[in-house]
Amino acid sequence: MKRIINILIIFPLFVFAGLDISKVNSVLSSIKSLKDSSIPLKFYNTKKSLHLNKKLNFTSQNYADIILFPIKKKINKAFVVDSYKALKKYKNSIGAIYMKKGRTQIVFVAERLKNSGFDLREMKKKYLIPECKLEAICFLKN
Repeated sequence: MKRIINILIIFPLFVFAGLDISKVNSVLSSIKSLKDSSIPLKFYNTKKSLHLNKKLNFTSQNYADIILFPIKKKINKAFVVDSYKALKKYKNSIGAIYMKKGRTQIVFVAERLKNSGFDLREMKKKYLIPECKLEAICFLKN
């Protein structure tokens, strides 16, 4: 009986847990182009259930600068994946936005951002990690 009560209490927490959309919007809007930071970046969102801020400039996949959560990972554009595991696997992904233990996790790889021609504004630098942090060998060097 106690187990059933625990399940009834905890289950709604997982059902309604989702990405912190305001945090995601804030970080995505802080990405700037290294070429011309005055031109707003264009995004393409493949997850229609994820309702991001309309202030972000959304367009078709062909005209987007950054693709969010693509289904096919073999594309020539910068993209953001939906797991840390996918970030490690796909070397042309620039970052990951995902849930872990009920919290929104946002990670961007500094070298990949720079190679793709992007950077984060100074106030969002806490979301940057170096490329070597994705490999176990980096932890042995420190």
